[in-house]
Amino acid sequence: MYKVLVEKTLDLPRKKVFDILVQFGGLEKILPDMIESVKVSGSGIGALRDVGLKGGGKVVERLDVAYDGRVFAYSIVFNDALPLENYCAVVTLEDAGSKTVARWGSNWNTKGISDAEAVTMLTGLYSNLLDGLHKLA
Repeated sequence: MYKVLVEKTLDLPRKKVFDILVQFGGLEKILPDMIESVKVSGSGIGALRDVGLKGGGKVVERLDVAYDGRVFAYSIVFNDALPLENYCAVVTLEDAGSKTVARWGSNWNTKGISDAEAVTMLTGLYSNLLDGLHKLA
């Protein structure tokens, strides 16, 4: 069970969605108003994504799971910008004909905000990320 879960049907095949997620880059193209820069170090499990946020702050995420073209998971290993700690997210992908059902869920602890505020923030973020994946296709 996740603290927040967003489900969307995407007009992209599952393999394409998975390939985009595993590349671990390109977030600045999906969220240009929020993200200043993205630098990926390494590839595959253990790759690090260094995200510089507009207005200051940095988040470093580590790719923890990339399995069977269906499961993608990452965790935050450094964060001086978001009101979250102990963050881990999992994205599962399911075929739906030529489309993909994507579910993006996460667990975390808050710092300085309520769980309800974090749910609202992350629900909007995951929704925008899923809607924007076609920009990287």
